[in-house]
Amino acid sequence: MTAFFSDLDHTLLYSHRVEIAEEKTVVEYLHGREQSYMTRRTLDWLREAASWLRLIPVTTRSPEQYGRIFIFRDLLPCRYALVCNGGVLLKDGCPDGPWLAETRRRAGRELEEAERAAGLLGRMVTAEHIHTPLHLMTYAKIGNPEAAAQLLRSGLDGALVTVRYDRTKVYCIPRSIHKGAALTRFQEQFRTGTAIAAGDSEFDVTMLNAADFAVVPQRLAADVCCTHKIVIPDGQLFSDGICSALEEIRTKQKYVREKSQKDEL
Repeated sequence: MTAFFSDLDHTLLYSHRVEIAEEKTVVEYLHGREQSYMTRRTLDWLREAASWLRLIPVTTRSPEQYGRIFIFRDLLPCRYALVCNGGVLLKDGCPDGPWLAETRRRAGRELEEAERAAGLLGRMVTAEHIHTPLHLMTYAKIGNPEAAAQLLRSGLDGALVTVRYDRTKVYCIPRSIHKGAALTRFQEQFRTGTAIAAGDSEFDVTMLNAADFAVVPQRLAADVCCTHKIVIPDGQLFSDGICSALEEIRTKQKYVREKSQKDEL
């Protein structure tokens, strides 16, 4: 079965703050309010593809944040997910002990440096806004994530940790904990076949480069060096474009298999 390693937010899912013209389905609630959506086309397509495509969510979300996405328990069941930027493997919703132990072994001193970020961020936000899930990474929801990133980069050892930010949060992550390493580890442990990856940000580049096929938005294409790369135009809704790309990959794989079988005859 083909393995599909996919980022979640702004790749398969969209925040309630994002305007989507297509028909959509609520996939996450927070404090009783609608938090995230998936387009109906993306959900239906992934459900139909479940017979040949194994979806493995790969996200910077913590286990608790990932657990809010209820469709991965019922409408689109995923037995495995890689959270905390790949540092944690969830199996049936629970952290896998050996995987977590290996993550900690690989990270070593990097973990201490990532925890130091909490103290630095305390100069900008109160403690309740700072999170250290399973003590593998530090992130904070903050009004000025770019300024927070500058603070962390100036105060931490860049050889040990990576500092990145998005629209609302800043992250400090051990350098050995990244999505590319998670994809490779998963393939080695479960002996998956072809690996397809999709993602929309810098967090995803290592994963995209580690895959056999990468599906990327146009704005990220220059940073991705995967041999087989499918670029989705920036004007197209990324999640729906991913479905079209996956169908294209499946068609190509089927053609290659059939040609190989004919050549053997």
